[in-house]
This record gives sequence, structure tokens and C-alpha cells, in this order.
Amino acid sequence: MSDAADKKAKKDKKKKGAAPADAVSVAAHPRAKASIRRTRARTALFAFALVLFLSLQGGVPGQEAVMRAVLAGLVGNLIGWACALGLWRQIVVQEVRLAEEARRERARARAEAAAAAADAAAA
Repeated sequence: MSDAADKKAKKDKKKKGAAPADAVSVAAHPRAKASIRRTRARTALFAFALVLFLSLQGGVPGQEAVMRAVLAGLVGNLIGWACALGLWRQIVVQEVRLAEEARRERARARAEAAAAAADAAAA
């Protein structure tokens, strides 16, 4: 039984995507998931509609035009996902930087207030 438990522990360590609880990620961001999903859907629908319209205007038979549009929708979905994910990565990094700067500023203000209180008490 201990061998099975050891193997399970090793498997858990090797799991891809396992991150510490305090790690910052796009998947854990409250607005990112919904925004990425919306962007994927909109780009897929736009690509589908555009390719279908252009194919039908170009004289392509109906079934072939729909197949082209479906493929364009899939590609649009992937492109929309990649763009939205890249954008949200930058947004999350900036939010973390801003939060860290605010924390440092509060710590500096507390240190100044403590120094001023110590000077006042010494005088």
C-alpha cells in the first residue's frame, strides 16, 4: 500500500498546471475568464459570417461555403483566444505591479508616521 501512496504522491507532483495557492494566473483572475470566452466567441462568429458571406458572393456552392466558414470560425476562435490571453496576461501583470507599489507606499507611509511619532515622543 505504501508503494501505491508513493506513486500517487509522485503523480500529484507531476501534474501539469499545478501551481501554489498564492500564484497569480489568468485563469484565477475574476474578469479574465469571461472576457476571453466572449472574445473567442465573437471572433469565431465574425470569421464565420465574413467567410460565408464572401464565399457566397464569390459563387462558391452552399455546402462548400459553409465548410469554409466553419473552418474560418475554428481558426477565428483560436486567434481570438491567443490574442485575448496575451492581452489578459499583460493586464494581470500590471495589476500585480500596481498592487505591489501601493503596498510599498503604505509601508513607507507607516514607517514615516512611526518615525515622526518617535521624534515627537523623544522631544
